[in-house]
Amino acid sequence: MVVVAVLAACSLFLPTTWQEAASTWISVAILLTILAAALEFVAVPLSRGGEVSVATIAHIAILLLVPAPWAAAAIGLAVLFEEVVGRRPLLKVVFNVSAFVLTASVTSFAIGLIGSPWDAARRTIEYGDQHIPWLGILIAAGATYYVVNWLLTSAIIAIASEQSLVYILRTNWTRTLLMEIGAETLGALFALIWMVEPIWTALLAAPSAVIGRALQHIRLLETQTQSAVRSLAQIVDHRDRSTFHHSERVAVYAADLARELGLDEDAVALVEQAASVHDLGKIGVPDRVLLKAGPLDDEEKAAMWLHTEIGAKILVHFELFRDGAGIVLHHHERWDGHGYPQGLAGEAIPLGSRIVAVADAFDAMTADRPYRAAMPVAVALDHLRRGAGSQWDPLVVGAFLRLLDRGAVQVHQPSPEPAPILGKQAFGVAAIDHCVDPSAEAIGPAA
Repeated sequence: MVVVAVLAACSLFLPTTWQEAASTWISVAILLTILAAALEFVAVPLSRGGEVSVATIAHIAILLLVPAPWAAAAIGLAVLFEEVVGRRPLLKVVFNVSAFVLTASVTSFAIGLIGSPWDAARRTIEYGDQHIPWLGILIAAGATYYVVNWLLTSAIIAIASEQSLVYILRTNWTRTLLMEIGAETLGALFALIWMVEPIWTALLAAPSAVIGRALQHIRLLETQTQSAVRSLAQIVDHRDRSTFHHSERVAVYAADLARELGLDEDAVALVEQAASVHDLGKIGVPDRVLLKAGPLDDEEKAAMWLHTEIGAKILVHFELFRDGAGIVLHHHERWDGHGYPQGLAGEAIPLGSRIVAVADAFDAMTADRPYRAAMPVAVALDHLRRGAGSQWDPLVVGAFLRLLDRGAVQVHQPSPEPAPILGKQAFGVAAIDHCVDPSAEAIGPAA
């Protein structure tokens, strides 16, 4: 933050690369500063931190109509107003204002390397065929503003969240790039129309509002979709008191495991998301099977095993969860090929599914169930060791054991009072969960 603040202050003294008489731009500078301040309040939070607003429209117009350093000052003032009114923390105010001042200064400098926007517009209007200079200025303004602004914002998010800068950039860019291009185009149109006839800039109010609302609706749709699907998964957990918060814990274990295995942040996020809804398909399993206190018969096992397919079929209908559907479908496959639903073996099983399988089994073993009390962690780990290479991927099991040895995983501790054991108590890995694998008994009885 200090570095960005210092660079922003220094950027105000960059050599001026283009000039225009103050009488030409002073009125529009005041107007756009007010407009930018108002548009700053139309902000949409991004999935990986930070936010984006339609103030880009006003910022680009300012950069094309107002020379440095006044353009940077106007943009910085608009951002400062919104930050102060919003009562942001001081450090956030300093960073955000500094980031936009630095972005504006660098963009103004880049514009001037091609030429004066006012002169380019006059030549275009006067001669009718001098479009290249103006087009070059527009591209320079949009590209420089976008790249510098997003690099600064993504860098601070990456540092604060300890995530990869490339991952933050890629995740947020893919959701906002088209909207940003649209906002920058409107800003450029505003500047060009102002140079011809200022009153017609009012026509851009409607498309500006559309972009703002579109951004809000896109983010709202993403948030509501994620909440709805995860709520369904939580409903499944809540049907059985013994599995309360099970999916949440599995998601934490799976994410830690994915990082331990060296997966990139995109893959970690995908595994975590899939793990959080891995039991979604149990919503289609009857209570008489799901909540049965004793061992399942063959017919009941077949009904239970369908939950992976049901879950995957539900998820493929949601774009935000579609990539994780395969992980959910195969999270009960076995390394030796005796799992379900397709009997995949070894590395033919998606890595994400292998990760979720270990996380799922460990949480199931260390939590109370209607048909048995929670196993001690040491016993659960012994099951994982003995099942490595048959039920579970040995590399994934090894990574999980390393995490536990380092204390990098916070293991869920069941309540001191043991859960009542209803009906006949079953032993062995087959009793870890009702969602047992067909030949799980091969691992042997529990201690």
